[in-house]
Amino acid sequence: MTITSPVTLPEQHPFTGRSVASVSAQRFERFAPRTFLIWEPLEGEGASWTYGEFGDVVDQVAAGLVRRGVVAGDPVLLLVENSPAFLMAWFACARIGAVAVDTNTRYAPDEIDHAVALTEPVGIITHAHLLERLGANTDNRWVVLVDESTSTLPDLEEDPDHLPDVQRLDPGDPLCIQFTSGTTSRPKAALYTHANALWAGMVGVAHGRVDADDVSLVYAPLFHTMALFWQTMPTFWAGGTVVLMPRYSASRFWDVATRHHCTRTFFQEIVAATAPEEVPPHSFRYFISGAELPAVEQRFGVRIQTCWGMTEVVTNVLAGDLDEPGTPKSIGRVSPEYSVDIVDIPESSDDPAEGELRVGGIRGLSLFAGYHRNAEATEEGFDDEGRWRTGDLVRRLPTGEIRFVSRAKDMLRVGGENVAAAEIERVLQLDREVIVASVVGIPDPIRGEIPIGFIISNTRDRDALAERLLTACSAQLADFKVPRRIHFIDELPESLIGKTSKKLLREQAIELAR
Repeated sequence: MTITSPVTLPEQHPFTGRSVASVSAQRFERFAPRTFLIWEPLEGEGASWTYGEFGDVVDQVAAGLVRRGVVAGDPVLLLVENSPAFLMAWFACARIGAVAVDTNTRYAPDEIDHAVALTEPVGIITHAHLLERLGANTDNRWVVLVDESTSTLPDLEEDPDHLPDVQRLDPGDPLCIQFTSGTTSRPKAALYTHANALWAGMVGVAHGRVDADDVSLVYAPLFHTMALFWQTMPTFWAGGTVVLMPRYSASRFWDVATRHHCTRTFFQEIVAATAPEEVPPHSFRYFISGAELPAVEQRFGVRIQTCWGMTEVVTNVLAGDLDEPGTPKSIGRVSPEYSVDIVDIPESSDDPAEGELRVGGIRGLSLFAGYHRNAEATEEGFDDEGRWRTGDLVRRLPTGEIRFVSRAKDMLRVGGENVAAAEIERVLQLDREVIVASVVGIPDPIRGEIPIGFIISNTRDRDALAERLLTACSAQLADFKVPRRIHFIDELPESLIGKTSKKLLREQAIELAR
């Protein structure tokens, strides 16, 4: 399958005549002697690449893709954990116009099957220990494995003498697919263009004042928008340095951060929960976070850069001011690059300052191009005025800042991952003894939220059913989506208009957890 973009960009915009291929070639040359990537594995020796060295490897990997018959528009599945290999493959796909299918490495086999069926990749880049989860999806496709000793792709490196010209790509061409959880039972494939990635780089630099002296510590997964487009792309745009870890590690985080004089990173609750009592001297200018957190600023001596966004809006629609501390728990102010409205919707508050956040922009530039092979969901996501329906209920504060209230869409936020309750409910309801299944999230000090399942069933052996349901979820869902507990109830609480009240169910789950 050749992937094409469903949108046409305006004739004039900031990236007219440019692509990730042309911009990255320029950066690799301009910043050639500067350090681009420092790899900090949890075990073994690390490595580093200058911009020039990394550019050479990208060309070699791109040549390896071409040798395997990959052409512009071809999807290539990246089931790759945080490693230099991910970035080498991703930039190599961009170099030749192929479409990187950035796939969650925590997906269960059923979820991987869905991703492959939806995108029909010509080839797969992955790790040996993930091959079992791919199953028959490797049949009739080339497969390249990450070299686990170096975390690179030597099997793809070829002589790059015959690579196509980087100038032939258009900014509106498809670049990559980011999987996102919506209110449906399956992840959707959000399509990004080259212009989307360049937009993320340019806007991220402006919001975070990123420059060539910045060192970004990246531990969140690169297959997500946060790590790839909110951290890596702005750093790359500015000529800064990325320090990459496989994942968050309490024992390594501060050592890595201080040794490399890291200046910015993503803040999650686990950073605070696992930090030493005596925070070591560090070089952080700010933490990227979803809300103003004065207690965190005071404890770590670091400014919070509030940012709000989602996959479909590419980068920070709302952002905090680095010079002006905001109202506690606020999520920022409207970014000048977007138009934002707070729209009253049924069942929301009577407060005129509260409603659903909707975002205006240009598809394929400041907003994603659309859901691949799901035009209906794309159309439903935009309102009659062309604004993206975020599904987040927010309140405008008297200061002009915005505060998050709740999710209008039935979503959970588990360890930084968006999870649709419907994804879990679909699996639970496959069991013949389940009459009704409903899933809610409850607060968790480490993961933010955890999923809890409620079941209506006539079974006499509830313990056996609960065990069977959890086993099914473990087999068909990524581990972070598996309910932590199953509760049996006789009926679901209803709202005043007769719908299941997730709010009341959530309150019940919290009470049962005490």
